Amino acid sequence: VMPSLELPKVRKNQFIEIISISGGCLGNCSYCKTKHARGTLNSYSEDAIVSRALQAVEEGVTEIWLTSEDTGAYGLDIGSNIAKLLLKVADSLPERVMLKLGMTNPPYMLAHIQAVAEVLKRPNVFEYLHVPVQSGSDAVLRAMVREYSVAEFRRLVDGLRAEVPEIFIGTDVICGFPAEGAEDHRFSMDLVKEYRFPMLN
Repeated sequence: VMPSLELPKVRKNQFIEIISISGGCLGNCSYCKTKHARGTLNSYSEDAIVSRALQAVEEGVTEIWLTSEDTGAYGLDIGSNIAKLLLKVADSLPERVMLKLGMTNPPYMLAHIQAVAEVLKRPNVFEYLHVPVQSGSDAVLRAMVREYSVAEFRRLVDGLRAEVPEIFIGTDVICGFPAEGAEDHRFSMDLVKEYRFPMLN
């Protein structure tokens, strides 16, 4: 059972409210224990998330950050999706309060490029997204069990950049993965050079 979003919270930054929109994961990445530790996807309702956001606004917060292990998978277990949630939260916030979306893996966000881009264009939403690619090699991605290809990652990033030209897209790359050879590593470096991500972990 997920903890209630109504529980009291101590904020490290009094102006930022970080809301977990779901717990668990639908992936089975070979290097990750998140699913073993937190189970499969378990999403909070849209209303519970909006209620928490509005409560935080009443307490003086000026930024709402939506986070989870994979924000793109939000709602697949409750008949909703990340685009619907973003729209609902953005609509509910006063003009002075900004909305920011956290990390998403490529597979589930691919279905919502256009809808998410439309929300990112709003003046009260940060043009920001963190999309880990992990490798520029399809062979390594298969060994990682990442459930997407480099071409699909490109389609997501290119689609968002086409709709939101100033979007800040950060990514992650794992170097030295057990299945990675010199050519695989070169593919990753070529991808990084091509896209010039402003944030690279």
